[in-house]
Amino acid sequence: MTSQEVWRTPVFYRVNAVITSVWGAAFTVAALSLALLLHEVPHATAAVIAIKVVTFVAPAVFTARYPRTVAARHAV
Repeated sequence: MTSQEVWRTPVFYRVNAVITSVWGAAFTVAALSLALLLHEVPHATAAVIAIKVVTFVAPAVFTARYPRTVAARHAV
């Protein structure tokens, strides 16, 4: 979605590294939470759904907003 000239900038690299880290953290939190929850309460369907929704929606919203925030910060 961006031009190749932008790909080589430190800001572009940093934004993508942060987004990737946020997704990695969300997947880790989801896996650990689900493992602990299902070990203790195997039939907690509502909690499982809530964990899955939160650990997908939160990084998705972050992915949509963070690049705009950084762009606004660097557009002086």
